[in-house]
Amino acid sequence: MNAIFVQHPSRIRIYWSAWLAVVALAFILRFTVFLGASSDHLFGFASVYAVGTWLSVMVLNLIEGRRLLSYLREHHPEKWQWLTYVPGLGSGMNNAFRSLPWLYSADDLGDPVVAALKKEQKRFIKWMLTVFFSYIVVMPILLGL
Repeated sequence: MNAIFVQHPSRIRIYWSAWLAVVALAFILRFTVFLGASSDHLFGFASVYAVGTWLSVMVLNLIEGRRLLSYLREHHPEKWQWLTYVPGLGSGMNNAFRSLPWLYSADDLGDPVVAALKKEQKRFIKWMLTVFFSYIVVMPILLGL
């Protein structure tokens, strides 16, 4: 089962393609349908783009983040317990102070599935940060500034 999981195709390429298609569609709409639109219409259009893309990214962040933690919980419970421990609250919480340094460390617990999931998670974070920082360029264009 582990060998099959490691060879599972990445979904990150799909996320990149879908996001680039949405940005292209937003630019096409901005320079065709909304070419002479008022600032109120442009603000509404840009807001729909921003909220729609960011909510999608946050849902995908939940899904992608749970893939690694679910695997760890099932196959490496001691590491899961350590990574998700928050003082005063116990294990099972999101503790980025422990999980992010571990994600970027070389420690893959000797498990090829963990190594593959960590690699995917890092690629997802790179995509998510790209989407976030792209708002600096995309939003002024959509707003007509």
